[in-house]
Amino acid sequence: MKNEDKMIDALLQEHARNGGKDDAEFLASLEQRLDEEDGVVSMAHTSGRSGNRAGLGLGIAAALTVAAVGFYGWNEKRSSDMAMYDQYEPELSSELAPSRDAVVHSDRRDYKQAPVAASEKKMQTPGASDESAMHLPAPPPAPAAEAPALRKPTAPSGNAARVIASNKRREVMVPESTRVDPSLDYGDGDDFHDGWGDGNGDGGGGAGFGRVAPQARRAVANHYGTLNDNAFKSPWQEPLSTFSVDVDTASYTNVRRMIQSGQAVPRDAVRIEEMINYFSYDYPQPEGKHPFSVNVETASCPWNPGHRLVKIGLKGKEIMREERPAANLVFLLDVSGSMNSQDKLPLLVDSMKILLKELNADDSVSIVVYAGAQGLALPPTYVDEAGRKTILNKLNNFRSGGSTNGGAGITLAYKVAKKHFVKGGVNRVILGTDGDFNVGVVGTDALVSMVEREAKSGVFMSVLGFGQGNLNDNMLEKITNKGNGNYYYIDNLREGRKVFLDDMMGTMVTIAKDVKIQVEFNPAKVQSYRLIGYANRMLKKEDFKNKRIDAGEIGAGHSVTALYEVVPGDAEQEPAVDDLEYQQRKAAPKPTDRDVVESPNMLTVKLAYKQPDATKETESTYLKTPVIDSGKTWQDASADFKFASGVSLFGMLQRQSEHAGRGTYQLVRQLAEQGRGDDPKGLRTEFSDLVRKVAR
Repeated sequence: MKNEDKMIDALLQEHARNGGKDDAEFLASLEQRLDEEDGVVSMAHTSGRSGNRAGLGLGIAAALTVAAVGFYGWNEKRSSDMAMYDQYEPELSSELAPSRDAVVHSDRRDYKQAPVAASEKKMQTPGASDESAMHLPAPPPAPAAEAPALRKPTAPSGNAARVIASNKRREVMVPESTRVDPSLDYGDGDDFHDGWGDGNGDGGGGAGFGRVAPQARRAVANHYGTLNDNAFKSPWQEPLSTFSVDVDTASYTNVRRMIQSGQAVPRDAVRIEEMINYFSYDYPQPEGKHPFSVNVETASCPWNPGHRLVKIGLKGKEIMREERPAANLVFLLDVSGSMNSQDKLPLLVDSMKILLKELNADDSVSIVVYAGAQGLALPPTYVDEAGRKTILNKLNNFRSGGSTNGGAGITLAYKVAKKHFVKGGVNRVILGTDGDFNVGVVGTDALVSMVEREAKSGVFMSVLGFGQGNLNDNMLEKITNKGNGNYYYIDNLREGRKVFLDDMMGTMVTIAKDVKIQVEFNPAKVQSYRLIGYANRMLKKEDFKNKRIDAGEIGAGHSVTALYEVVPGDAEQEPAVDDLEYQQRKAAPKPTDRDVVESPNMLTVKLAYKQPDATKETESTYLKTPVIDSGKTWQDASADFKFASGVSLFGMLQRQSEHAGRGTYQLVRQLAEQGRGDDPKGLRTEFSDLVRKVAR
């Protein structure tokens, strides 16, 4: 890791340990620290100002500054965008033509002082006084002949003022009026599912204008899929447990956010496998022909001392940065009205800026945006010096507005990705949204089917979830399961840095797809078993050998961990209970077509996977690992075993699971502290702090 990255990580960890509440003040000091270091990498481009340098905090500070005035605007010439479409492929131009105006631009100009018109609507900036409320005009009924005049916003206060003061090098200009895009369905407010109806259209306001204060929004619930814990099963009846791997991490981040903000955690928001896999584990690199190593550890179960716990870990092979193949990345950005919140579109944009420094001139970035309609905001652009400036300039000029036609955006993004497909490279659509699709294809099943069809093209998908209040977690998780993808949730810039630099740069390079795990239990050693988590990733036993059944993917350097709770003993022996008065007990039925084979093994772990470029018709590769129970207690287990079991118990307690046994938050703390080990990113320390907050 570069010295700069180490310093940033150290500062971010310190900020997290301090509670991470005053992000603005912290980011201002972080930028100052970065500017004092040699070799600062420019993370943003200041239009019209030569010689200025910007550190990591510049894009962030710009976003916070814009939040202070409550407005995001596109501001380059419309004509340049039209020319861009004309230069793009003819077969795409015809489809894009109806939505060319989805990206609106105007020239940047100096500030001009202008009186507030009587027709302007008043918008209260969060946390600001009445005196500092922003006034934004209602949009005109038709595009103006010239670029709109610009005025200096009312001076903000609080954190935003401190950020602005520390960033004198850059000014954020706010158009006094903004053209209405006739191609977008701005609606009258009734089309919106975010409860912003009055601000989105009444009186001709149009989406993105006349916003009401966040506290005045109608409360809208997040959407989570129903999740039932796996039950204990007998190896006599079901000797095979089969599931798809899952390296999503969204659930942990979302749960962490709710706990840190003092909110109740919905039971169905807790997917234990995503909480476990949020953390990395010290598994060895694979050796031999297979792209990942298989690691199994057994010990006593901390919350049920009479039971055994089995930890299964896969570790994907590392790929050096210089060996990474060229990437064709299509960012699909939700710029609809529901994304008009500081923890949504602005955070998405700032997180994307972090990724840019990891890309190189062999990589290309495209940007598709969608609201009431979809449009190509940026054709494939190589990330050389000039291209990076072009991309940053485009990112700096997005604003939110309109209803949400996510299905149309997905279709266009895949079309762009397939048109510029890099054979042997990384081809991926990266969707950033809150999942509030309310125009076009809106049903979860229909969207899942659409993504599943598109996945056959060889283009993989990553989904980044943002915001709260109307987060469609259920839909986002399902489309990644079927779209050869990964699902992350980003709640702050520190998490954005982790996702884009640590997680996505690994999962971006897929080393194995359709990865399935099947565990066979020995009924002479195991009375019953249950898989912890993965409830919505379970497969039928016959799916393991079915080459046409889709499963999860593993990225370079990533690990996948699963835990089984096992009741040891002979499955033929029934548990001791009182004799029944009116029924005669019979022995548990055994399969009549097979006999038990004498073996010291408790179980065998079987793996199936395909190469990243394989098709549905390609046969999977298989391998298996027999496992003998070590007989050791959890106190003697590895740090990774303790930590993973602590996270799984935490998830069970959050879900109020009947399988938590004697588990308590105090036991979770003990497991987390003893399992902290080497914690360079401070993530395990942060988990311990989270448990302490819950246990109080």
